[in-house]
Amino acid sequence: MYKVKHIRPQHFDYDLIVIGSGAGGGVAANLSARIGKKVAVIEAGKVGGECPNYGCTPTKALLTAAEAYTGAKEASRFGIRTHNLNFDYASVKAWKDKAVYNTGTHDGAQAFTRAGIELIKGHAHFLNKWTVSIGHKRLTARKFLIASGTYNLIPPIEGLKQTGYITYREAIELERPPKSLLIIGGGAIGVEFGEIFNTFGTRTVVAELAPRLLVKEDQEAGMLLERTMTEKGIEVHTGTKVIKVTGKPGRKEATLEKEGKISKIIVEEILLATGKAAMTDIGLENAGVAYERGGIIVDQYMQTTAKHIYAAGDVVGPYMFTHMASYQSRIAGHNMWRRSRVRAKYHAVPRCVFTSPEIASAGYTETELIQKKIDYQRAAIPISIIGRSNTSGQDTGFVKVLASYSGVLLGATIVAPRAGEMIHELTLAIHKGLRASDIDETIHAFPTWSEAVRIACSKIICT
Repeated sequence: MYKVKHIRPQHFDYDLIVIGSGAGGGVAANLSARIGKKVAVIEAGKVGGECPNYGCTPTKALLTAAEAYTGAKEASRFGIRTHNLNFDYASVKAWKDKAVYNTGTHDGAQAFTRAGIELIKGHAHFLNKWTVSIGHKRLTARKFLIASGTYNLIPPIEGLKQTGYITYREAIELERPPKSLLIIGGGAIGVEFGEIFNTFGTRTVVAELAPRLLVKEDQEAGMLLERTMTEKGIEVHTGTKVIKVTGKPGRKEATLEKEGKISKIIVEEILLATGKAAMTDIGLENAGVAYERGGIIVDQYMQTTAKHIYAAGDVVGPYMFTHMASYQSRIAGHNMWRRSRVRAKYHAVPRCVFTSPEIASAGYTETELIQKKIDYQRAAIPISIIGRSNTSGQDTGFVKVLASYSGVLLGATIVAPRAGEMIHELTLAIHKGLRASDIDETIHAFPTWSEAVRIACSKIICT
């Protein structure tokens, strides 16, 4: 077996080489450049990475358009008359493209240049602990940050490759909504696209192997989401395995299995939303960087097993969120140059799913507390009891808070129209170890959705 030689160069081309230009790499790159370090960022794909180009930004722009269309269709209950209501999907797509443009990714290379960072396009591969190759070029650095991201997991379904499928990357570029669509996977990506295409007239089917949607989140939230999606006309199959796919472009047949029973559906298109895996095929073995199925192994300082090499973002986990990647990159960017080191903490990470209503959570779920044998108390209230629900005509959802027996907040889940905004009050409380009474004793404006947070916290017994 060939043994890699780790000879530390006397001179380095850069102080820091970052692999990946997304949030996991960009934050540390800019922090390092600001303190005078010579930095290069290597990017194989689009500058800015996954979120602004393919993920968060385009999907949320499409969801905003879908929400506007739904609101217009339901406006008659408020006395608003809309005649001959329709949509132009080309214009919807143009809105999405504008949102992506506004993120500045088109100007990404110039932004790095203005920050004094060299952007290098190509695939990076470690040759040893101090050297990476990009094509025929070899570059050395004192430190590295790996933020290489993920790739789509393709399930081993018979006939899937031959029949064809799309992922979220192709879904955001469709020129028109498909007439019918099977979404394989009931996580955040699957349910968000389910709502997008269903709103714009697609007969939508979601098949999820787990017993409920959003299986990693609060059980009641997943069950409520299934109910609301079904009410909107989305066909949801939980506890269901797709075992075979056949057909041709425009007409695809999927065979589903649930509890031993077989059923078949015919759709125009199949969208895979079955998860992602860490992009670790960059010569990590040559650099002495350990990794496992979930991604690169790092310590609480974001250091890998090669102490001058750091990693951040989706390639690390435990959550694949842009805000998590930015946070980890900031931790790495601090620790690689400063003596006072900062630890990464994940006990209060906000998690949002932008369905209608939105679902947001932070801290532990009940399932996690039970698994860890942590004693807790819970309180939950329906959003229908607050004034904002009455004035908006939206009454589906709840706020649930979990706390220790002394009242210290441990976790929270919100299902509400603006849950993604509401969760941060509880995230801060969990992060700082506050009690539910601290929120209850804080005046909340009337009528706002956030009143539901205070009322839920008022139900927790604090000692």
